[in-house]
Amino acid sequence: MKELLSNLVTKANNNPELLNGLKGTFLFEITDHENTFWTIKFKGDSVELVEGRVEEANCTFKLSEKNLSKLIDGSLNPTTAFMMGKIKVNGDLTLALKLQSILQKYRA
Repeated sequence: MKELLSNLVTKANNNPELLNGLKGTFLFEITDHENTFWTIKFKGDSVELVEGRVEEANCTFKLSEKNLSKLIDGSLNPTTAFMMGKIKVNGDLTLALKLQSILQKYRA
């Protein structure tokens, strides 16, 4: 999981103009691994990955490791997954939609 998220962050930092100034903190709670959290902080022109939980997250996603991998690689439609209960989202839903757009831009 760390490698997958690190690759995403590296791609974003190498090509920050695709971020469109996105600012927000996203917390990913991995439901099939107890107490496993990843935080991605978008700072407008850079991105930071933090292993663990931060309290100031704007948007929190609860999902399995498998579904997070599929979300990042594009094989899981976020809207469908949300409707089917595969992903639970708390916080700023507008930011969640912006994240979906950003993920699409950085897929390899």
